[in-house]
Amino acid sequence: MKKLLIILAAFMTLSFMAINAQAQCNAELYNNIALKKLAPGYTFVKSYRIDGKGGQRKKIEYTCVFSKDTSYQIRMAGKDGGPKGLIATLYDSKRSQLSTSYVSDRFFNGWVYKCNATGIYYLSFTFKDSKSFCGAAVLGFRR
Repeated sequence: MKKLLIILAAFMTLSFMAINAQAQCNAELYNNIALKKLAPGYTFVKSYRIDGKGGQRKKIEYTCVFSKDTSYQIRMAGKDGGPKGLIATLYDSKRSQLSTSYVSDRFFNGWVYKCNATGIYYLSFTFKDSKSFCGAAVLGFRR
């Protein structure tokens, strides 16, 4: 009986660990996919981990400093290698929306923004109709 309880406890522990491992976000995999989508002529600046913690985090936000007369490009990848379920939105320092990757019920894998003023910008990632709540984005620039 004691052996049966030990085997049962070990089985339950392993099962729990397997479920937990599947629920974790592998943003590095998505980061490499997004990096390949960066257009020629853009220099890689930074990558962003988009981990919604299984739906617990509805919005992930980062602060960026952009320079005037510079074009910035964001590219994203999620579960299917594309942008489905992920939305990237850029806001200026006054929280006015400047660009988004979700327009007319369509997901785009990113956008290009020509900066008009040097300053602090906010890059936020949200989820819409997503079941994976996981992805990555890369930022590049061109002068």
